Parts: sequence; structure tokens; C-alpha cells
Amino acid sequence: MKKLIITRHYMDDNNGGSNASKGFIWSLGYIYSDCTLIYPEHDGVDSSRFIPFSVKKVPVFDHRSKLRKGLDVYRGRLHRFVDFVKDHLKHEKYDLIVLDHSVTAAGLIDAVKKSGAKVVSLHHNVEADYIKDNESSLLYRIPYDYFAIKAEKDALRLSDINLTLTRNDASVFQKWFEGRNLHLHAVGICEYLWKPYMSFPKTSASNTFVISGSLCFKQSAVPILEFIRRFYPIMQNVSPGCKLIVTGRNPCTEIVDACKIQGIELIPNPENMDDIIKRASVYICPINAGSGIKLRVMDGLKRGMPVICHKVSSVGYETLEKGGALFVYDDEESFKKALQQVASKHFSADEIYSLYRREFSFMSGVNRLKEVLAEEGVL
Repeated sequence: MKKLIITRHYMDDNNGGSNASKGFIWSLGYIYSDCTLIYPEHDGVDSSRFIPFSVKKVPVFDHRSKLRKGLDVYRGRLHRFVDFVKDHLKHEKYDLIVLDHSVTAAGLIDAVKKSGAKVVSLHHNVEADYIKDNESSLLYRIPYDYFAIKAEKDALRLSDINLTLTRNDASVFQKWFEGRNLHLHAVGICEYLWKPYMSFPKTSASNTFVISGSLCFKQSAVPILEFIRRFYPIMQNVSPGCKLIVTGRNPCTEIVDACKIQGIELIPNPENMDDIIKRASVYICPINAGSGIKLRVMDGLKRGMPVICHKVSSVGYETLEKGGALFVYDDEESFKKALQQVASKHFSADEIYSLYRREFSFMSGVNRLKEVLAEEGVL
């Protein structure tokens, strides 16, 4: 079997979407032989080191003018791949074609189906939720939103197999097509490289907390600002003398000002995020919008740290919550309770890391995906 994977995520980016894609692509590269990856690339950049050696690499550069890109959105072409992939499929025959992210289906799903290949789509989130919290430019917002949601529904309807990162998203999609078998499977996420087991010393809860993320991204910045306003005062009351660290890329002016006013330590654009996060013993994820799975929660768990997170960010981490490594809140009262629970417990970093590995290590992701592919008869 010849397999083709098409992703819209840059492989050298270090963000949630790209890292989820890399975990998926590395898992497919481990499971299958004879894989080809079509992926976006920057001029002057070689991101092939982020792709499995065994996978054939087909980078696609975007040399369209700004005017052309804008006009393409109005035509339902939301990415650079439409003409390239259609031409590629005239010369190459594949048995299985994987679309990473539903937006990749925009302008492509019909051509992919006509090629005769079985089609697998990986849905990173519910697109309407993502769009609501991350508005595009006014110049093309209406057509982009329309075609992105259309692409998602077309992918669900026309794909032979639909994969999601969470059971919640799978449930939402199935309700849209009640009574129809969409071949939906929640496969979760995983690290994109095999890593040896790490050992952690036993640790106790302390008064240092950390929040990390992209601090210029609306879906991150707005919840963090709300957290500082609504929940940081509760933290100070429940844990007198506590310290909060906020770190991440390109903090917006509002976050800079809020941290300065509240005496919160802000560390912008750290060279090594690990060095910052390990200064704390409790990780906080306040993201309260969107769908899919919030990969930043893993920043704490993979370092053996207990996590306090908003209920929206807890989706996909249910086993960690049951295991006592993750504490959920959605208002002031539940946040106070989560703080008290963390303060009253002594945590074993090694036990938390073991829970994390069981769910999110590379091989755990490979095994989940293999089970689904075998069940669907494409393994």
C-alpha cells in the first residue's frame, strides 16, 4: 500500500497544532512503510529533521501574492495545496490518503476521493469553536469561516475514516450526522519522538505556580488576563506568599501591564521553556475556550507536576484527573477547592509522569492508532 499524508501545519513550529500533527505523522511513519508527506515549508528553511527519516518528503512553498491569497479564500481555497496536490495525483497513485486537519480538505476532498484512495481525516478540533475564538481578518472573515466549516463537514461526510483528538469532539460530530456511520474514532495525542523513561524525585506542593503559552494568541491571552483578574486574588488568599510565573512567546501589551501591576513574574520568549517551568511545582492552564485538546497541559504533566486547569482544558485528560494528577475548575469556588486539594496533598512526580507516559508517550499513541487502523481494515 502507498500512503500519502497532507498536512497544513509547519513542521518546525513549536505550537499545539504543529506538535499534535507531528505526533500523528510520526505514528503513521512508524506503523506504515512507503509513506509520502506533503507539507508547507518556509523559503530558506529545511524542516525535514522534524519528519521521520523513512517518510518521503514533499515540501510545498507558497509564492502566491497577497492579492492571490485573498482571492483564493473567496474561491474556497484556504491553503497552498489545491493545484499542487491535484497535479501530484495525476502522476502518483495512492491506496490511502490522510488529511491532517479538516481545513486541508478545503478544495481538495473531491479530488482526493476521485483518485480512488481510501481517505482518512484527522480533525484537530470543532472548527466553529476555533473560529469563534480566533477571528480572521475582516477582509476575508466571512468566506474563510464559511469554507472552513464546509471543509470540516465535507471531510466528515466523504472520508472513509474520521479521527478526532478527543471523545467530546467525536460526540459533537456524530450529533451532526445522527444515524450515519462516520467511522469516528478518538485517537488522542502523543509525543512525536520516542523518549526513554525519566525518573523524578518525590516532591511536595509548594507556593510557586506557572502558566505557559503563546501570549500574543487571542485564545491564550484573553483567558490569562481573565485569570489574573478573577483567580489570582483567590490564589493569594488561599496560598499566602505564593508566586505566579507567566512565560511564553511575544506577550501582548495587556499581559505585560497586568503582570506588572499584580507583581507577577513575566518571562517572555524564554530560550528554554523547561528551565522556567521546572522552577514551579504546580502548573496552571486557564484556557477556557475552543475545542480539541490543549497540549500545553502536557507541559506540566510531563515534568511530573500536578495541574490545575479550566474544565475546557481538561478535555482529553480525563484519565489524569481520575489518577489525581489534574484538578479542574470553572468558577471561583471550584478554583478555591482545587487550590486547597493541591495544597493538602503530597505528590510523587514519578507517579504523575507514569500516568502521563501511559496516555501520551509516543508508543501509547502508536498503539491507539494501530488499533483503529486494524479495526477499519487499513493495516
